[in-house]
Amino acid sequence: MPPLNVMFKTVSSDCNLDCGYCYYRQSLEGERLQRRIDLSLLERFFPVYMDYIADAHQANLSWQGGEPTLAGLDFFRGVAELEAKYAHPPTVISNAVQTNAVLLDDRWAEFFAAYRFLVGVSLDGPQEIHDMVRKDRGGHGSFRRVMASIDALRKHKVDLNILCVVGPHNVRQAGDLMRFFRNEGLNYLQFIPAMNFQSTEPDKTAAYLVNPEEYGRLLVELFDGWYGNGIPVASIRIFDNLLQSFLGLNNDLCVHGESCDSGIVVEANGDVFPCDFYIHREWQSGNIYRDSLKGMVEGEKRRQFIGRKQPLPPACQACEWLKLCKGECPRNRLSVAVSAPTYFCESYKTLFAHASGRIQLLGERLRNYRRYLDWQSANSGRIPGRNEFCPCGSSRKYKSCCGDPALSSSYLFRVE
Repeated sequence: MPPLNVMFKTVSSDCNLDCGYCYYRQSLEGERLQRRIDLSLLERFFPVYMDYIADAHQANLSWQGGEPTLAGLDFFRGVAELEAKYAHPPTVISNAVQTNAVLLDDRWAEFFAAYRFLVGVSLDGPQEIHDMVRKDRGGHGSFRRVMASIDALRKHKVDLNILCVVGPHNVRQAGDLMRFFRNEGLNYLQFIPAMNFQSTEPDKTAAYLVNPEEYGRLLVELFDGWYGNGIPVASIRIFDNLLQSFLGLNNDLCVHGESCDSGIVVEANGDVFPCDFYIHREWQSGNIYRDSLKGMVEGEKRRQFIGRKQPLPPACQACEWLKLCKGECPRNRLSVAVSAPTYFCESYKTLFAHASGRIQLLGERLRNYRRYLDWQSANSGRIPGRNEFCPCGSSRKYKSCCGDPALSSSYLFRVE
């Protein structure tokens, strides 16, 4: 049984910043409210959830908002206690929190390190770019506070990645973004385009803040910076996902997955939805306080949503890049009737045409490296001579193949 991913809208839409591109600026009541998930809800939810995923031995939990740290550190300490109380051995508990990082300090960092939280920090680039959009309600930029928090997280060796929202403020700055993140040693990155819609209005055609040509050009420039000499040293999620698809692996990003199945979203009042782009009564599958988890997860409403990508538009079905794109996100379809390709169709075509050859070469190198590891294991860990042919079968010498020292600096070839 696969794990069930659960995203908690920890404080609903409450936030201490006022970013203009936020797609979750409104609560279900149509305005920002100060709401918090109560630990009593989790006391009710966790026993049932841990029973449900017991055979998967994996609990995947994410904490978002609004700004989830507004719930306070004591709340998250309570979360960790309840998880430990109700998890069935040998369940592995994975927590991730997505934060603007304004409130983080050493105490938060110590907690995240102790419980091995993955912390996603929203950071749109260097100060002059980031502070154009990511401001507090007084109109002050948040960059300096974010970087101070990143320093605290790194001091305590917290697993950290960066979420960079792409908008008019940075879509033409791919080189500046890559240089900044590399200079800061921030090597786990995700870029998502800003979209001007509210998740409480899922059937309203979205307005977009960048056009397909701009976004496609950005992806191409980011790819070239990521690929480098063929041994990437930074992780950029969309390119990692592209590589997964070339290798025939399940894509871990629903945007380019086979179906709309990213788990469930739990609101502060216990309401359950299939996606945080669709916080709408039409797609509500139940409520934690009154409905069974099994019924909500396996019920008809969620099954309908999971199949929302199908049928694909005729243009997608005939597209040479279908195995990589898989129709993208239905939220970005030009028509509510799901009869047209997504708004970013041409962006992805541009990327796939530009990157496919090098991605294929990288995929072959990864397969070869796996064969080399298998050979090494079968030969008591022996390391070939520098000028021997590499045992991976590439017909290259070991020193210029799996023995290349540059591999040790690439996250793709690290062996944990």
